Amino acid sequence: MGSRFRHRLIDPFVIPIVVIAITWFGLMTIGKTFLAAFEGGEVDRIDRPELWIGVGIVVGIIALMGFLATRPRGTTGPLEKPVAIGSRPFFEEPLPPVDSRARTGTPGTAADITDGYTLYAQSGALAVVHGVLPGGSDYGKRFAGFLYAEGLAGASKELWIPIEAVTAVYPESRSAFLAIKGDETEHFGWNIPPETVRRGPSRIPAHTVEEQGQTAPKPR
Repeated sequence: MGSRFRHRLIDPFVIPIVVIAITWFGLMTIGKTFLAAFEGGEVDRIDRPELWIGVGIVVGIIALMGFLATRPRGTTGPLEKPVAIGSRPFFEEPLPPVDSRARTGTPGTAADITDGYTLYAQSGALAVVHGVLPGGSDYGKRFAGFLYAEGLAGASKELWIPIEAVTAVYPESRSAFLAIKGDETEHFGWNIPPETVRRGPSRIPAHTVEEQGQTAPKPR
């Protein structure tokens, strides 16, 4: 739940707003400092206070960056992480291309998928299957089953992919294709275990489930 909330709300909305606010505050502070130090008069002189304040700010930033760059490994904490926000580096290599041999042989069904199958998105190899879990409910929706897989090339290390996402299966090459463009597993919430394998309460309130049951059309 925390990862889904962060991905859908904090990452795209809160973080940009916070960054913009910090930038605006910094620029306003520097601007007011320059205005307060400005004395007027002749501008072509070297003893202008605002000039030396600007030089001091630039020198201070350079000194701070130089100090951090020369610190021993392991002493700067979060600054040493390759990714500050999220789990995939900005310059991460793209997913491996789809092997043309992956679509060879007679097409099968999702029931043919077993350990060792490679799962492909449109952009390339996405994950390797390590097991198939029985179906169950997740966020109030019923799924036929889940593919427990390990992500490739920067994708989430653990994935629980609904069987319904499978579009094509090729048993001969042990390949399966998903209805996903690329590494969008976190967007779909596939990096979070389904409720059937989690300990704890349902991720949707009980009254919501009851309301959904009451509003569902009755079979004729």
